[in-house]
Amino acid sequence: MTKRKKIIFFVSYAHRNRVLANNFLEKLSDVLAPSKRFNYELWKDSAIAAGEDWEQQIEQAIEQCDFGLLLISPAFLASKYISRKELPAFVDDQNKPFIPVMLQQVDFARHDLKGLEKRQIFRLDFEGFNEPRAYGDCKGTRRETFVFELFRAIEDRLG
Repeated sequence: MTKRKKIIFFVSYAHRNRVLANNFLEKLSDVLAPSKRFNYELWKDSAIAAGEDWEQQIEQAIEQCDFGLLLISPAFLASKYISRKELPAFVDDQNKPFIPVMLQQVDFARHDLKGLEKRQIFRLDFEGFNEPRAYGDCKGTRRETFVFELFRAIEDRLG
């Protein structure tokens, strides 16, 4: 059996989107697990133990991760902590790869995208859709398709 390279990815999401984000991450973990090339390890703030310095743990996790997965939504863009601490660590650091993923629909013309307006945000573009969709706008098997296509995009991004 070939040894797979370990890839740690940091997940940034708004706590108001916890249920949808966890649903998304469960499906994504299932698709990432059998990768031939990589052994993916997800880091999100639920890994912080009681009593630990949560801000220090987040900063350390961002520094040590191989890439960031940013789950974009209006609540994500409205979060002061994400805007001040997590987002700049990826958007301003040209050496830290990240993939912004549209968890819930945002308005590209009316929302402040906090530096993400110049980045390609992953959405599902599927035959029959008028425009690409956020994960939250997909239903049933389209959610599995969304996650599967994201898996391909992640593997392509990591080279």
